[in-house]
Amino acid sequence: MDFQTLPIVCYYMVSLMPEGHCGQILEPHPGQGNLVAALKGKGKVITFPRFEDIPAHSRYDWVLMNPPFTPMKEGYRYLQAVMNMTDNIIALLPWFLIINSEGRLKDLMHFGLVSVTNLPRKSFPASRIQVCVLKMQRGYEGKTELLRFAW
Repeated sequence: MDFQTLPIVCYYMVSLMPEGHCGQILEPHPGQGNLVAALKGKGKVITFPRFEDIPAHSRYDWVLMNPPFTPMKEGYRYLQAVMNMTDNIIALLPWFLIINSEGRLKDLMHFGLVSVTNLPRKSFPASRIQVCVLKMQRGYEGKTELLRFAW
């Protein structure tokens, strides 16, 4: 089943970025383009037909993403890969990705986990997966903020 990010969630993710132009922004798994549309005016948005098409060792100012949730390790592999491509990540992921593994949580904290936003179940109608938005910044050592987004 194909789950696209709702536009309201995409605009929330973009709202976590700084005001103004944010440089080169990678959306590594564009689906139908809802996140790309929400990024209009934020910078140069770069997408690829497949994740594997992203050039090795490429660098971006920001990565905004909703990687595949299944299999879970595939989505986490995408997140790990983009950690080497940028200093700023906003990712929509299932909660179980961070709560079911001390190792994954340690990786996220080591990179720099700025905030975790809980999203309502209706974020993906017809899915029983609870999701969250992670805002990450390389080197961030402050307290991780727990936020809630509802509509």
